[in-house]
This record gives sequence, structure tokens and C-alpha cells, in this order.
Amino acid sequence: MLQAANQQKPPRQKELTFDVNGLRLTAKAWGDPAGAPTLALHGWLDNANTFDRLAPALPELDLVAMDFAGHGLSAHRPNGVHYTSLLDVQDALGIANELGWERFNVIGHSMGASVACELVGLFPERVLKAVMIDGFSHREGDAMEGVLANRRAIEQMLATHKSPPIYTDLDAMIRRVTQATDQSWDAAATLVARGHRLVRGGYTWRTDPRIRFSTPQRPSEEQLDALMTRSTAPSLLIVANQGDRWYRPGIERRAARHPALRVEYIDGPHHIHLEAQSPIVARLVRAFFDLEKRG
Repeated sequence: MLQAANQQKPPRQKELTFDVNGLRLTAKAWGDPAGAPTLALHGWLDNANTFDRLAPALPELDLVAMDFAGHGLSAHRPNGVHYTSLLDVQDALGIANELGWERFNVIGHSMGASVACELVGLFPERVLKAVMIDGFSHREGDAMEGVLANRRAIEQMLATHKSPPIYTDLDAMIRRVTQATDQSWDAAATLVARGHRLVRGGYTWRTDPRIRFSTPQRPSEEQLDALMTRSTAPSLLIVANQGDRWYRPGIERRAARHPALRVEYIDGPHHIHLEAQSPIVARLVRAFFDLEKRG
């Protein structure tokens, strides 16, 4: 149930836990509980630690970074339940409701940026402003590829699955991340700190392996266009010039339909908000949220 707008908020805690949609979901909190409510959404296979550098630079905000289901410290989805953006939107909105937020800002990175776009379009009356960091609303492939992705998702869910690899120490996990992505050692270490668990023989990932399955029921091009048209919240897209490219073919088409979108291009890698360029991202976000004027 939504709390009354004038109800006093409880004292700020670093770690938060929510029971939403039958799942135990976790989050990290920063900033001023009396500040503008802001929900932060991380990327694919990442967790709430992805905002460890950006969030402290936005102390005026009441910023809560959730772990999506199957990520970080949050529970995994039940057997047979797929990971889809629609369920992620439902969980994010459920957390906002638990926090008593009638309206709130959204900051999303990569997959979290795509989820943010969907949330803003589905529930425009709930979102004040939205920031997307190296990620946006886009669909790759035609209708037939979408059908085949649905088939693969079912086949993968019904198949026998291998256990995730075990690493002798955390350095080995961090090294694996740096080998598979463009992340620096420090950025990878930040994510691994919340993304590992201790098992017999060493360490392994907390992340649900099923997140790597094909994603079924992705919105169509026409549905994404409709989401953009409905997105009334002022929005900022920060494109990392050396970052991901999966969403870039759709920027021009989406921007033409979005009534309040601004796009900024800056040099840096995909996790630009967690790397050395994070102060640049912070300055853009602070200006977009008018935080200097409020100070």
C-alpha cells in the first residue's frame, strides 16, 4: 500500500530488503531520505554495486539501487519462470510502492536503462525524470527471430543445466570479468563483491544462470514506439562512445517519438558510471536533476 505523501520516512539504512511479488528483493540506499526519490536499475549480470561511485556524488537524492531478481543478493525467480523486462518493471514498481513513492526519478544502466524506458512508457504518471546510461529501448531482429527466441527460451528452461564454475579465489572471478568485458579491475571487483557466494571448493556467482537464456516475449518495434510516445518524463540518454552498441541503431527512431529526450555522447567504456569517467556522468546527472540549484 502506498504511504501518505506527508508520512515521515524511516531512518536510512544502507541495505534494504523487500517482499515483492512473492520474492525477497534487496537494495542499497544512499543520500538524503528527504530528497527526491530515485530508483536505480543496474545492468545485465550486474548488481546494485554498479552505483557505488555515482550514488555518493548525488547526496541530495533519496537514491535506492535495487538488485533485480536473480542478481546480487535478491532471490532467483521460481523454477520455470523466465526473466523478462515486464517482470523487472513489475518488481521495480513494487519496490517503489513499498517505499511509499507516488512519483520518483529513475536512473538505469544498460539493461536497467532498457527496463527504465519500459517503466516510463507504461507508467508515465509515476516518473519525474529518467536517466539512461549506455542503454536504451531497442529490439534486435525481426518477428521471426522473436518467435525463435521464444522457442529457445522454452527449450533452455526445460533442458538439463550445468552448475556454474567454481573459482579458487575472488581474484580469479574478477580476472574472468575483465577478460570477458571492457571493465577495469576496480570496476569488476566492485561488482564481484556483491555478485559472489562461498561454496565448497571456493567461490561462484550468485547470479541465476538462467538469466543467460534467450529472453522471450520482447516488445515489438511498434510497442517500443508506443512506449516512447507515452514517455512524458524528461529523459537523458548518456551514450558511452566506447561502450555497448546493441541499442544504438534504435536511438534515432526512438528519439523522433520521445517528446522530451536529450542525448549526450561522452568518451568512455560501457560501465562509464563506475569507471574513471564517473565524475563526468555525475555532473551530467546533477545538472539534469537541477541539484546545484537546490544546493
